[in-house]
Amino acid sequence: MEILLVGTIHLGETPDIHTLAEDDKKKYSDVHFKQLAADIAKFQADQVFVEYPFELHKQLNAIYHSAEVNEDFKENEVYQIGFRLAKMLRHDAIYAVDWHEEPEESINLGLVAAGKSKAEYEEIMEPIKAGMKTLSSIIQQYDIIKLYKYINSREYILNDHKVYLDLMQLGDETAFEWVSKYWYYRNLRIVRNIKRSIRPETKRAVILYGGGHNYLLKQLLEDDQSLKVIHYGDWSE
Repeated sequence: MEILLVGTIHLGETPDIHTLAEDDKKKYSDVHFKQLAADIAKFQADQVFVEYPFELHKQLNAIYHSAEVNEDFKENEVYQIGFRLAKMLRHDAIYAVDWHEEPEESINLGLVAAGKSKAEYEEIMEPIKAGMKTLSSIIQQYDIIKLYKYINSREYILNDHKVYLDLMQLGDETAFEWVSKYWYYRNLRIVRNIKRSIRPETKRAVILYGGGHNYLLKQLLEDDQSLKVIHYGDWSE
């Protein structure tokens, strides 16, 4: 089975660092998102998996089939890209596979950001901030395909994953606990949800997820040798 993994920036309100400034978000319209969805649709996926709580799968599909959708939800990449893609492919359903519960207070990464390792933490996060500036410069070109190819490029993915590896090396044990007991655990749960949601007849699928998950999702999915995962940045029709 082949999977096209499409890392995305978050388009709605979220505290995630992989979020564009409001002015940058406004530079893209329905025309751009239709263009991106149409390009991904060439993969001819049988299922589309998105970053939405696994236990709210039925609720998500009620929205997917509804004629009236909340305006706040329309800002989200699940709607702007995921829904458009699934409807272009005439799918009867879209699949929610996320797990995202708040970590225990004792392993909250915010404690590291404000604690004794604050300076080292801020230094580690600099590549993410630099990456967002690069994204912003690409956005000025109004080329959404180029933007998403960059988000899914080997360079961007490796730089992003290095942040988590560096956090584990901090002297503050809380950072290690957050990466191992929350971040890796979350991605393992997501992969389990994906595998539980794959229909027997599915030969191709698209996973639309926050760009920060790109490295681990590919690695964990390909531990199953029956799955071949392709980053959108490496894929051409």
